[in-house]
Amino acid sequence: MEITYRIIQPAEYNIFYELINQDDSWWAFSPSLGQLSAGDWNAYCGNENILCLGCFVDNAPAGLLQGTAFSTASRAMRIAVIAFREYAKIAPVMMRGAADWVFASIDCACMFGEVPSTNRHVMNLLQKTGFEKQGSIPELYWSDAKQKFVNATIVVCTPESLRKAKSDADLDI
Repeated sequence: MEITYRIIQPAEYNIFYELINQDDSWWAFSPSLGQLSAGDWNAYCGNENILCLGCFVDNAPAGLLQGTAFSTASRAMRIAVIAFREYAKIAPVMMRGAADWVFASIDCACMFGEVPSTNRHVMNLLQKTGFEKQGSIPELYWSDAKQKFVNATIVVCTPESLRKAKSDADLDI
């Protein structure tokens, strides 16, 4: 099994769009974006300020990391991530590889995100990748399942926390 990473090209935007729809995973991928139309997705992915890093397993799309700089005067990147269901079992490995790619390829001091408190799967994945809890934001996201606003946990990954997660993962083998 070969896992590779590269910036996805405009001709591939719809492939990833369809996979997110197929998995019905907009709520997990980016609760702040919500479900986008195909046209809005293509415009979003084509924005020069958005990193769209595809993860491929044996050349098949397996996941996506999207990131944007917090500001033009910042080295922090806000991210959204997804591993498609078929690849869920290797999602921590894929995510650690994507984080490695970001830190090696971009002048980035940290990646951060907000995770709805109800999304234990993504929180578990991010913690295995080196993201650490930094705090919470009360009632940041609407939960259709709970029919109420839910808190979000702020998570941050640095090169150091990624190295520790990779070291811990090596001990689990």
